[in-house]
Amino acid sequence: MSTFLQACVNGLLMGGFYSLMGMGQNVIFGVMKIVNFCHGEMLMVGMYLTYFLCTTFGLDPYLCVPLVAIIMFFLGALIQHTLITPSLGTKSFTNLLFLTVGLGLLFSNGALVLFGSEYRTIPTSYSQVYINMGPVTLALPRLISFGVLIVISVALFAFLKYSTVGKQIRAVSQNPVGAEVVGINTKRIYLLTYGLGAALAGIAGALLTGFYTIFPTAGASFGFRALIVVVVGGLGSIPGAFFAGIFLGLLETMVALFISPSYSDLIVFVTFIVILVARQLIIIRRK
Repeated sequence: MSTFLQACVNGLLMGGFYSLMGMGQNVIFGVMKIVNFCHGEMLMVGMYLTYFLCTTFGLDPYLCVPLVAIIMFFLGALIQHTLITPSLGTKSFTNLLFLTVGLGLLFSNGALVLFGSEYRTIPTSYSQVYINMGPVTLALPRLISFGVLIVISVALFAFLKYSTVGKQIRAVSQNPVGAEVVGINTKRIYLLTYGLGAALAGIAGALLTGFYTIFPTAGASFGFRALIVVVVGGLGSIPGAFFAGIFLGLLETMVALFISPSYSDLIVFVTFIVILVARQLIIIRRK
């Protein structure tokens, strides 16, 4: 029983990162209707930014989170302004697909050139601190990261639902032409949206550095899982992405516990395909 509870807690904690990645992907897709295939690599960039700030200025990884979020926001806004916007004008999904895939390759190979292929970590005074809660043991860095993830998720939901800019983002996602008619600057909203998505990926990367190794291809698996979270949770749905990420984390740990850790990726992608097929069948039956 204790092993099962421990697996559930581990899945919940890791699922929070999938949720945050999925929400960032969902914000971009919900407004701009593009799939950001370099989202995982943006997480990796956030990890290396945190590593640079910690090793250069001696900052704590969690104190780096706001700085990383700001830097990644402006990086995302720059990418949107210089690369995504011209491609949106072509109205070609293929161009955007290759562009974001190419950006992902650029980020990962750039990190490989700059930092090498070796694995890096950020040791802290509390890296090996564990909290015993009955049959469950919680690593302090994971617990802190999950708490920050929850705060950010709630703040993101409140921002999109109640703030003026958040309402403008939702208006553009529902009807870009109608939003322009009532005076909303859609290009500005696109800029803010892509920057926000990049910032969320960077935050996830910064929070991972407390207990996860840093290497150039670290974001690949998280990027694929973000896409799964978006599809499972519903395109454009922030709450859906949150719960889908938690579900995905729990699914992985349950497979590792009851079957084998080597089958985790297989089961995750099989589940993804089954959900896609089931949704398509539901759509066909409704027609």
